[in-house]
Amino acid sequence: MAQRSMTTTVPAYVARTQLGSLLRQVTQRKARFVITKSGKPTAVLLSAADFDDMLEELDPEFQKSLKAAAKEYRAGRAISLQDYLKRRLAARRAG
Repeated sequence: MAQRSMTTTVPAYVARTQLGSLLRQVTQRKARFVITKSGKPTAVLLSAADFDDMLEELDPEFQKSLKAAAKEYRAGRAISLQDYLKRRLAARRAG
């Protein structure tokens, strides 16, 4: 998963005058901004990748698969990533 970044709050007039700089920070430093108007949050500026990640997490099918995975884990039907990768490698070598 991508590294989470800090979110900075900026007034709308700053966002308007510094949009180019904010966009560079979003793309190069993974920054996120909450844009306020009259002190109230009104919009968010974040990378397209972060936005896509958020949409994916909200997807009902993704939520369903997470719940199914959690259920399998609680039932003891989970393996470590290391064991999974070992099994995949062995299967590849065998077939």
